[in-house]
Amino acid sequence: MIMLMSPAGTPFRVARVGRVPISVGHSWPYLLVVLLLVLLADGDLTAATITAGSRTALLWWACLMSAVVIHELGHLLMSLVLRVPAHPVVLDVWAGHVHTPDPYGPGRAILVAIAGPLANLVTALVSYNNREVAGWSAAVVPFMVLNLGMFVYHVLPGLPQDGGVVVSAVVKWVTQSETSGMEVGAWAGRFVIFAAAAVFIGGPLVMTRHLPRLVDMAWVGGLVYLLWRTTSDLLTVVRRRHLTDQILTRNIVRPTETVPRHTRLDITDATYQRGCAVLVLDDSQEPVGVLVVGAGGPHRRDVRTAGDVMLPAPGPDWVTEAVLDDDISDTADALVASGYPVMAVRTETGRYGLVWRTDLDREVGRRGSVFGPRRVSPNVRYADRTGSQP
Repeated sequence: MIMLMSPAGTPFRVARVGRVPISVGHSWPYLLVVLLLVLLADGDLTAATITAGSRTALLWWACLMSAVVIHELGHLLMSLVLRVPAHPVVLDVWAGHVHTPDPYGPGRAILVAIAGPLANLVTALVSYNNREVAGWSAAVVPFMVLNLGMFVYHVLPGLPQDGGVVVSAVVKWVTQSETSGMEVGAWAGRFVIFAAAAVFIGGPLVMTRHLPRLVDMAWVGGLVYLLWRTTSDLLTVVRRRHLTDQILTRNIVRPTETVPRHTRLDITDATYQRGCAVLVLDDSQEPVGVLVVGAGGPHRRDVRTAGDVMLPAPGPDWVTEAVLDDDISDTADALVASGYPVMAVRTETGRYGLVWRTDLDREVGRRGSVFGPRRVSPNVRYADRTGSQP
């Protein structure tokens, strides 16, 4: 899946399903304002019309939020059934997304992807069959329409929609390349954007010989911009992955030692070479940061500890699993997305290593130079490198 974070900042956590936190994005209040503007665009602004428009906007807003929750629960429940690890669920206007890692194979990726739209389709059908239930008639139309709309939108065959995930998974299965799958899915997403915009503008022109309302063109234009920006970000990742796919993990990861976070700085000074980096472990033996030996200043080094002066980890996804003879692309994606200077990796041998952003940028720059891609010297081996920062 593709993770789309709310542009306004960090989502607000509201619940947890198993070990998966569920958060709400910051775009919902803006959506309510947009809905109200759309509803009031062609009418006279009186107290009665504003009151009626506000009630209608609130109803459609609540139904859309419910449709998004149903969509994400479909993804999440399928992930739990297939025992696919799911990362935080973000509920947002653009459908909020379950972010799931992709090493579990194209088959399960497809099942997780289609579970969300199918949940919306089933909900729309159930709503229609119960449209005459007392107390439900006022909400059944927006609830049914929005769930059906969510289904149609997300089966479109281009990223970031779920249909694009299916396309990417199929291409990955055929080519055995995740990068190729992402590239085809992103370009398919761009085609879908143009096609949808053409239908939205051309449909009214053909049927009524009039363009859509200006307010409708404005919100559709905003959606097109968002989707275009998303596909642009994906293609940027693809361009980087074409280079990182050529770099083996063992050629860039720097082996490192580990120390408990309560280790005094004078002990690390005496044990390790100044300037090298060691991984700091908490009481449960999990990495929580990186200590550059010698950091922290000259004072009170017999009292201060590694945990006091370490560069703390940005989150639980800071440590990734890696195979030395596989490419570095997945780790590079996580490193770039975190904005952190270093990423910790755990190799198949159980040893830890560090991937520094400076090392990654240097190697990617070499391979993307005007002289064309170059192979890394086979003499540069994992066991020959140190954990020091370049």
